[in-house]
Amino acid sequence: MARLGGLLLVLTLQLAQSLFQPAMARSCSQVSARPLAVRSRMIFNLAGEEVNGYRELGLPEDATYDKVMDAFMELSEQYRDDPERILTLELAKNKVLDERLKQRMSGNLAGAVASPFDERAKVRTSPLVIAKRVLQRTVKPFEVPTLAHAKACVPLLGFMTSAMLIAPRVQMLGTILMTVNSGMLIYSRNTDPLATDDFGQVGEIRPMKRKPMALTCAILMGAYIARRLILVNLMALLPWVNPKKLVPIMVGSSLIFVTCFFKAHGVFDVD
Repeated sequence: MARLGGLLLVLTLQLAQSLFQPAMARSCSQVSARPLAVRSRMIFNLAGEEVNGYRELGLPEDATYDKVMDAFMELSEQYRDDPERILTLELAKNKVLDERLKQRMSGNLAGAVASPFDERAKVRTSPLVIAKRVLQRTVKPFEVPTLAHAKACVPLLGFMTSAMLIAPRVQMLGTILMTVNSGMLIYSRNTDPLATDDFGQVGEIRPMKRKPMALTCAILMGAYIARRLILVNLMALLPWVNPKKLVPIMVGSSLIFVTCFFKAHGVFDVD
């Protein structure tokens, strides 16, 4: 009786094993196939046009080849324990590099490393050419006065110089007035005359141009520095000369010279 019961138990276990073994095999195959399906679906999505490889790598669209590779290596090291993320980054990198290669082949993108065949021989400018250019720019504000310009400058500034010689007390005021008038004459040289009405009143107000005005101030400052240096040297060589007589002459002669021979307009390409 006992032997019969044991035989029935063995037959029951064998029957259960034969019934449940195919289901377990199917379950294991589904589990093992699931990562492969996920990877396939991820590869298909990354290969689509809607995926932005730059966004996956966290880069702008103008990133260079070196930046793309640096970002890929850094993120690969960060997600080294996540195989799916590594695969995503690799596909994103390949997509970005393919896109950059297409742009370069179409001529819309320059290479990160210049080809030796594209290099051109560097042309070195001679020091004499550089000196000539500097000299031309330096003398560009210089212009020989016309007769009309000389008539507008010399009598006015000469009269003010004479007034300072006659009345030494007004030398400071006279110097200021002469400097202002000299600046106006330099700035307005080579410009169209202002329109006036029937009563001689100016009916037009022109905006000030910054570069000509800055050049005018620089010319007046240069005249001031030059006459101060000359005055100091003359006082050392001629100590008996009265400074009250020498200063008005130096002020008048320096301002008359720069007003007649210098201009502010027509020097710059764009004022």
